[in-house]
Amino acid sequence: MATALQDKVFEQPAQFVADEVETARLRLRMFTPEDLDALAAIAADPEVMRYIGAGKPLVREEVKYNLATIINGFRRRGFGRWAVVRKDSGAFVGYCGLTRGQEEVGVEIAYMLARDEWGKGLATEAARACLRYGFEKLGCDSIAALTRHENMRSRRVMERIGMRYVRDGHYYGFDCVCYAISREEWSLDGSIYRVTR
Repeated sequence: MATALQDKVFEQPAQFVADEVETARLRLRMFTPEDLDALAAIAADPEVMRYIGAGKPLVREEVKYNLATIINGFRRRGFGRWAVVRKDSGAFVGYCGLTRGQEEVGVEIAYMLARDEWGKGLATEAARACLRYGFEKLGCDSIAALTRHENMRSRRVMERIGMRYVRDGHYYGFDCVCYAISREEWSLDGSIYRVTR
């Protein structure tokens, strides 16, 4: 089944064109099958995967399935997780974007960056752009984020982009904290932001 899904997703129709977002240092674009090797390298790092999914590195076939799911979901909804690329080097450094998961949570922001890109403010920069896209382009009323309780690095990103702690919960099989921000609570911050298609 996974192979059938991958084959179907990787045949992208020519008429589908996704928005891209540009920030001061980053370009957020739709994933392509050619991103598999770079994504697999990041997902093989135990530290990167410590609080994502089952908390273990992923093998290439798992990443291939996840990539197919990301592309398929983006095409179906018109939004999703973007590939994050550094503008200065063109290097693929991870993902950030919006998705729909748990019904009670609604639209969620999700991000994952290569470990050598941590501590540079890139997750915050990408996440701010995704919030703006969600409120301005998608018309979201609120956007949430989930992480494990002990993932303080991710929680700090959520707080820096203006999200507030909402509740503890059990999501995707794990005990998590839920943060959120409403359209009324969100405000422009002057960051560089440009949407292209």
